Amino acid sequence: MERADVPDRHQARPALAAGCTVVLKASEFTTLAELVYGEIAQEIGLPDGVLSILPGEGAIGAAMLDAPQVRKASFTGSNATGARIMGAAANRLLPVSLELGGKSPIVVLSDADIETAAELVCGGIFFNAGQICSATSRLIVDEAIADDLIAALRARIRKMAVGDPRGEIDMGPLTTMAQRDKVLGYLLAARSEGLDCLCGGTGALGPGFFIEPTVYLDVPETSALWREEIFGPVLSVRRVKGDEAAIALANATDYGLAATVVGGDPARANAVADRIDAGHVWVNTMQIIFPETSWGGFKASGIGRELGFGGLQGYAALKHITTPA
Repeated sequence: MERADVPDRHQARPALAAGCTVVLKASEFTTLAELVYGEIAQEIGLPDGVLSILPGEGAIGAAMLDAPQVRKASFTGSNATGARIMGAAANRLLPVSLELGGKSPIVVLSDADIETAAELVCGGIFFNAGQICSATSRLIVDEAIADDLIAALRARIRKMAVGDPRGEIDMGPLTTMAQRDKVLGYLLAARSEGLDCLCGGTGALGPGFFIEPTVYLDVPETSALWREEIFGPVLSVRRVKGDEAAIALANATDYGLAATVVGGDPARANAVADRIDAGHVWVNTMQIIFPETSWGGFKASGIGRELGFGGLQGYAALKHITTPA
């Protein structure tokens, strides 16, 4: 269910830069975006055969792993599929890199600017309807400013327009009916748990795969909404007292892909960011990914890196030749 346009570029670019040929198995849910990527590659003069794009379902990807010409597998998607790919690759001792799930935190410190924090919180979870692997779906906010931030979030979300992405909207639909139904399942679970819903939570919006922006307050750490990757526009909020508690809660997860820290004092915010177990941490900024910086996660969020020097290393083999003096 990942956005196919961004992750596949992350994988293909370092591979091509390292001199590899690439066979890209397009997501069956976003095939047109992948094919446009191929058209762009042709327009810029990439030689025929250097980049091949194969549409189709998961069986095609499985067959690719058995092809003797394949020297490495790189995958972006769910942990379950990543585990299957890793198992299949093990039969050939095939190197793999995996960019998998996340349950990323956004930590708002007591000295944060409220409006800046509200903007970054909304952008981190509602961009692409929450269908990004780095979506900051866990809001950890210092209790000193929690009420003010929650009020700012409510006001901002009430103004959000949800609808056809070809129009002037703030958030579009989920990718598939199956993903919409999965998100609806979490909303039902929230109601059964009696979670405090700040906004949304009522279900689908009209025809199509639309879900309204949803925020739950004071979500227990034991709740599936706090622990599991939903991959939709659902934000869970917890209040903490002090930076140490915020860091501990941010790290109390099986994942470690990304995080955001928002604070007024840059030195303090950077110190908190340094202690969060995540492969990429943004401080007081939106989720910008530069091609010269590596991308990848800790723990269950994956293996290996994309982009940057780390990404190039993943598509190269170290060789040493010794000759007589």
